[in-house]
Amino acid sequence: MVKRKNSANGDNVAKSNKKVKKLSEANNNVNQYGKIDCKNSEAVIKSILGDNVKEFFSNYWEKKPYFIKRENTEFYGDLFNLSEVKDILKNHELNFETDVNVTRYLNEEKEVLNEDGRVTGKKFDALMKNKQATFQIHQPQRFSDNLWNAMEKLETYFGSLVGANIYVTPPSSQGLAPHCDDVEIFVLQLEGKKTWKLYKPMVELSRDYTQDLDEASIGEPFFTETLKPGDLLYFPRGTIYQAKSTDDGPSLHISISTYQQNTWGDFMNHAITQAIDEALEDDVSIRSGLPLNYSSFLGTAKNLGKYVTDDSSDSKKKLSSNENVNVVKEFRENVKQHLLKLMDHIDVNMAADSMCADFMASRLPPHGHVVKEDDEADRQVPTLESKIKIRYPDHVRVVYSSDDVEDEELSQIIEDDDSDMEEDEEEKEEEQEEKPATKSPKKSPKKKSNGEEKAESKAIGDKKSENKSSKKESKKTPVKSETEADDEDDDEDVDPEEDEPCIQIVHSLNNDREMHMIGDNMADFTGKIKFPVHFGRAAIALLESKDFMFVKDLDLDEDDDKLTLATSLFADDLIEIV
Repeated sequence: MVKRKNSANGDNVAKSNKKVKKLSEANNNVNQYGKIDCKNSEAVIKSILGDNVKEFFSNYWEKKPYFIKRENTEFYGDLFNLSEVKDILKNHELNFETDVNVTRYLNEEKEVLNEDGRVTGKKFDALMKNKQATFQIHQPQRFSDNLWNAMEKLETYFGSLVGANIYVTPPSSQGLAPHCDDVEIFVLQLEGKKTWKLYKPMVELSRDYTQDLDEASIGEPFFTETLKPGDLLYFPRGTIYQAKSTDDGPSLHISISTYQQNTWGDFMNHAITQAIDEALEDDVSIRSGLPLNYSSFLGTAKNLGKYVTDDSSDSKKKLSSNENVNVVKEFRENVKQHLLKLMDHIDVNMAADSMCADFMASRLPPHGHVVKEDDEADRQVPTLESKIKIRYPDHVRVVYSSDDVEDEELSQIIEDDDSDMEEDEEEKEEEQEEKPATKSPKKSPKKKSNGEEKAESKAIGDKKSENKSSKKESKKTPVKSETEADDEDDDEDVDPEEDEPCIQIVHSLNNDREMHMIGDNMADFTGKIKFPVHFGRAAIALLESKDFMFVKDLDLDEDDDKLTLATSLFADDLIEIV
């Protein structure tokens, strides 16, 4: 168990609690929006925190709790409520453990009450009534449109994944033992009342969550407050907490969490790993060999006095130590010098792209967006005279890549000529004759399981990739058929784009909402389009533009390239067209 540090004494506890209460009194009327404003990311965070957003991030974020007592039971509006829990259980297949965790904490012992199979409304009522069980619903934004809207905007604001749990607790009950989490937490009390107790962290800004903690080991709480509907409580990761509903009725709150593994250390892990790869290519001193048989003087066995804890100083003196051995000191100094050399190879931009890769692949898709079917005939295809704009700029990222990805060669980037367009239209007409005239979105959460949805999404993604490959050619290096290639055996030119850098447009529009924060989304990520490097200026200018741009005015020399960029973005539904 991690040792606790900087425990507060009684005076400090009293002072901390007094400060928090004073803050809440000062912010009673800080926000009069009445509901979460989701028109953009700044509006969402302001409607949650009030007008003191700047003060919050300057004085409280990652530092200490922030409590707002609003005395407005309708403050969060229709964000989420208890009746919606019943609707979700009725209309979606939520399973115990995977989607819902059921527990209770009684007499300082936590009991897991999960059953087998699907969570039904009947089981929900029975466990609430007979077992005083707390229901923890994982990632409800997968099923609630209002939460999807708010949390998608919060992910844009933080530039980090944002998760959530809904907690439904019967009167006078507690679901979880005292513990801490590895995320920043915002508690929004939606219905009923719940008394929260916060304790000093064992590790400040911890990167690990704890299992259940013994109340005797965590000391006295420095904050105790009963949250009512409309109230807000924030506390940094690592803060130990527990909460119990009052006897007034059931409690419903949502815990919104973010900034998991989003530290300087995580960023430097990407940056230094990339720097080592670069240094190994460019610096002969980094490639030089280690001292002969270095393991003969290095290893924990050579320095047990540093690693073995023993209260007896006499015993520690008898343990081995290599701290003052000259060859070890020289080795340590060499390591420092090589680390200093790495500074010249650190590229913060490349590291940022690497750090953001999982975020873009795992974040929520834009609120309300549904992936278009390939056979939707009424979609307007861009021409040189079309005016276009990126549909969801917050969900699109332009990335430079020097990696050689074998399964997605640049040869898939295409030149969209008239014959291809005509052939495409003929295929659509034939399909329309064979199919009913009705249309349906790709996702239908109420009818399909997560597995079916995921499989369909991947299939459509594969089909789209195949369509792109068949319709389009690289302007610089056209794709040749096997027959054409055989006819040109004497041609010694090798496709240069297979090993050349490229521009990637990465987006989250194809992400599966129902898989948000559930499992590994990187393996099935399809939101990536590759272009030759000279497309970069035009792609960035289009992404950064707030106004519509004529396709003919895109910053590319050739009209074919302009159409290639526009039609490729169109294929993934990334642009609006007028």
